[in-house]
Amino acid sequence: MAVKQEWDASELLGMIHLCKLLHHWKSTLFESLITGERSILTLVLDPREKNLAMLDGSCAVLVGACLEHLKMHSATSVKDLPMYMAPVLPCTIDEFRGSETETFLKKRGIGYDVLVFLDDVEEIMELSAQSHVDPDFACRIDLIYVDGPPATTLAATPTAGSLGLHVSWGAFVLLEKLGLLVPSRVGPALFIGSIAHTDSQEGALREVLQLAMEAMLELTQQLDAKLEGTVWNRTDGDLVTAIEAIARGSPSVRGQLMVR
Repeated sequence: MAVKQEWDASELLGMIHLCKLLHHWKSTLFESLITGERSILTLVLDPREKNLAMLDGSCAVLVGACLEHLKMHSATSVKDLPMYMAPVLPCTIDEFRGSETETFLKKRGIGYDVLVFLDDVEEIMELSAQSHVDPDFACRIDLIYVDGPPATTLAATPTAGSLGLHVSWGAFVLLEKLGLLVPSRVGPALFIGSIAHTDSQEGALREVLQLAMEAMLELTQQLDAKLEGTVWNRTDGDLVTAIEAIARGSPSVRGQLMVR
């Protein structure tokens, strides 16, 4: 499978919805910390496993944050407290600079200025446990870790991410959630019209799925057949095909990928 990945100015603008959402998440999170308002702060992180590629972990937290976004806007409890969230890349800013992950994201128009890194929130993370028991804390700090499929799912059948691609499992769960929100739509029709509980962020959700697909292709060397069974499985490949069908059905990303 060969994939064309030539990015011009118009293609970079195709991720503008996701960039705006990332910027909003980052700015509101730190504004809340500065003001000290009573709130719930959620940080979406990757376990930072030794064998996990930085690109996989980084894209997995971006996808995971979009899933948490849907959960936050469909929550029926703690509505009296404002909720802020940000995905945290599994690296420091110094580790990110000059890395393959920086190059990958920059090609899609996502720069360090809209991203949160481990050294940005290290002190905040250390206060998480205390914030849950100390009544004097203005905010509650929740740490949510993305991961691969649970053991029960792994035992049942090979599924997306079962060979270690965290971004694949995250995209699978997000796509499943979106399908449940609009069960009458499939494939390219999924993003036609509004979707409940997205807070009008359908564009960003579509783009993060596109980003996940691009990361999966990068990590599997374009679904190299020699790596099937060790790096990726058929379900991962089917997920790439499904997201690509959605992308082709969306005017803002149509033509970015040419698969032959």
